[in-house]
Amino acid sequence: MENRKLIFPKAFAVALDDMGWVNGSHMGKNRGQGPSRAGVNKHFTINDYKAVVNAAQTIGTRLLGLFILCELDRENSCAKYPTTTMYGIDWDNSENVSDEQLQIMDFVKKSAAHLEFGMHGVGHEFWPEKMHRVRAEWYNLIDKKPWPEETLRDHFKCFREILTQYEINEENGHSFPESFVACAYSYYWNPDGDYSLGKLLNENGVKYANASFSYIKELNPPKEQNGGGFDHGVHVLNRINYGNEWFRYETMPTVSLDNQETDIIESHFVNWLAQDSTLQTRVTENWINYFKNVQRHENRYIAKNTEQLHSQWLYNKYAKIEEKEPGLAIIDNSCMPDEVYKFKLLGNMVLKIKINTNEHVSSVTINNKQISSYFEEFGYAFLYLPQLEKGKYILKYTLGDSNMQTYIFNNGTYNIYRFEHDKDFLSFDIKMYGSQVVTIKCLAPKSIASSNPYLKIISDDYNKATGILSLEISGRNICGESGTIRLSF
Repeated sequence: MENRKLIFPKAFAVALDDMGWVNGSHMGKNRGQGPSRAGVNKHFTINDYKAVVNAAQTIGTRLLGLFILCELDRENSCAKYPTTTMYGIDWDNSENVSDEQLQIMDFVKKSAAHLEFGMHGVGHEFWPEKMHRVRAEWYNLIDKKPWPEETLRDHFKCFREILTQYEINEENGHSFPESFVACAYSYYWNPDGDYSLGKLLNENGVKYANASFSYIKELNPPKEQNGGGFDHGVHVLNRINYGNEWFRYETMPTVSLDNQETDIIESHFVNWLAQDSTLQTRVTENWINYFKNVQRHENRYIAKNTEQLHSQWLYNKYAKIEEKEPGLAIIDNSCMPDEVYKFKLLGNMVLKIKINTNEHVSSVTINNKQISSYFEEFGYAFLYLPQLEKGKYILKYTLGDSNMQTYIFNNGTYNIYRFEHDKDFLSFDIKMYGSQVVTIKCLAPKSIASSNPYLKIISDDYNKATGILSLEISGRNICGESGTIRLSF
């Protein structure tokens, strides 16, 4: 085997702030007391959401969309929580209520495979009294002090009530969003205190967050540029804006990938949109090509979803890999913090290796068990390992002109946590986002079963010539549906 080293890459992801607004015009100019919204004079339509999803589908990722919900409020729930909007108890959203809202939210739910519904806020700012705006919703950036805990609990209640208007709730099988970004970086970081934003996020089911730590230096967040830490069970990462201003249409980062220090970068909804809708295809292609260049980069890879982004960051920080010789590596995960397991924050580790034309990873095991899944793109093989417990692992692999006999080719945005097989069966644990096709190289199955009635097998197609099974699986929960799929031979 050629002396080619395993690569332990940094993940790459982009957050899209400020989805959910119906109107984009800035209401905070010239001492105005309204929200900045998207900073552009625009009415958002379903086509804008389709543009983002189209990009994500081609890229092969589940983009993190961060939603503001006040203008999607169909029942004036915000009026019960006066600090959420500029109008306080006089909030009336009737001018924005239309079937278009229902169509957009229905599309968002159906697009869970490629667009994550993340929490941003209710109104983006905080109004201690009517028509008196203070930045921002989740922490007082002006006076540098937290908002009252019970008041912020009301913001969570309001967010939940608006989601329920669209049947996004536990009663309909949907978890609360797992990802969060604080509006205007207003994150109250207090991991050792009795009250912090992380405490409220954790209580509501949020697991992952990102913010710009430079805006809250007085709270002593992690100081590293690519820093992160745990706040009452929530894993929070620093992020940076690399030149694509929040109010600019069709704007890409201006800092080169090699000079970007954070794993996740900032963008806003309008950055992905063309000012002239007839030019949207070109803008979408620009973002697709940007991501393709990331995947081609030796030391980076596109995280398929937010869980994978945070998992890879954690592995990069706490795990060590030493390749003793070509095809044999020792992974030491002994230093992974206990919080990671207590709060179920960890998923797959991803490794990559350069492969030549017509070359593949012909075999790969970790502690003599097969890895979770495998993928090839742009001259690299990507190895998706199962969740690693504390301890040391031996990874063995070979390169050759043939593929593995049995494996999952992970070209989706789902997570495969465990994969095992013998002559009689094949089974894998999966977290499915939306509806996707899982591609499996295996024998023709006699039967296929799911352990979860809400993780449904929609269709299966076996190609005898290639030995490939295409298994369409759908999950109900927009935040991901988990279960075990078992094939019998």
